[in-house]
Amino acid sequence: MQYTQHFKKMKLSKGVPHLNHDQHSRYFNIVAIEFHIDQLKKMNMSSPSIFSHITKFENKLKHITKEATPEELFLELIELSL
Repeated sequence: MQYTQHFKKMKLSKGVPHLNHDQHSRYFNIVAIEFHIDQLKKMNMSSPSIFSHITKFENKLKHITKEATPEELFLELIELSL
């Protein structure tokens, strides 16, 4: 939950970021995907179905974040909202 933790830290230190509609949706999609991955991993099940879902969510996260670091992504969200 690297992105979620960074977003939380930035919100606490700098306040709620002002994002346009698209970047706001992207922000929440990242948080939701990381939550789903975390919950599936916490199940500690060796099911091929669970593994498949985790992989699907991880790929979706890579696509949305463009594999940027949390710091880079946060700045990009803000810059694209200007």
